[in-house]
Amino acid sequence: MESPTGTRLEILELLLRQELSSQSLAERLNVSPAAIRQHLSTLEALGLVERRKVITQPSRPTYLYRASPQGMRVFPKRYDLLLTQMLEILTEQTGPEGTGALVEAAARRVADQAGGQLIRGTDAERWRRLVEWIETEFSWQAAVEEEPGEVRRITIHQCPFQDLSKTQPDVCGIFFGTLIRRACPNATVEHAPAPAEPACCAFVVAPTKPRA
Repeated sequence: MESPTGTRLEILELLLRQELSSQSLAERLNVSPAAIRQHLSTLEALGLVERRKVITQPSRPTYLYRASPQGMRVFPKRYDLLLTQMLEILTEQTGPEGTGALVEAAARRVADQAGGQLIRGTDAERWRRLVEWIETEFSWQAAVEEEPGEVRRITIHQCPFQDLSKTQPDVCGIFFGTLIRRACPNATVEHAPAPAEPACCAFVVAPTKPRA
């Protein structure tokens, strides 16, 4: 689903903080009430806002709008600074090996929280669910490209390790590599540089070749 932009994004930002009527939104954004109602209708159809009816005057109901749980995911929580500082302290205390072990354990726990959805079905089904799960649960963007020989390349955007990876480049490979191997246990996973900014990193996933 394409993320809202322009006035719709401004509406969603306001509704993230509090419930507002269409009239209040029109006044705050200096946009006509008719245009606001049209934007709200679109956002509601996309599942990004919810509304409830309140009675302020007899026979004149008013609708209050708020961001839905799906709408809240448009604005990812920024834990990257805190995460970077914590892992830097851990590295100072335990060395890179200790940090790598912690990141791998975290990835395994995250995969466990997904339950069986990452390990059921065909390889293609597991791959599709993995990408959908990453985008839905974490608000990270995962772009996938099909390459010859049943090879897939996944590029991660909005990665929480983007700043940390500048000093500890192995962190991304450990975390996402562990997740991908859980979904595709019969594949080889290679950590590769991102094709271009603002992407963080990429992974090349290929089927394991049978032994001769």
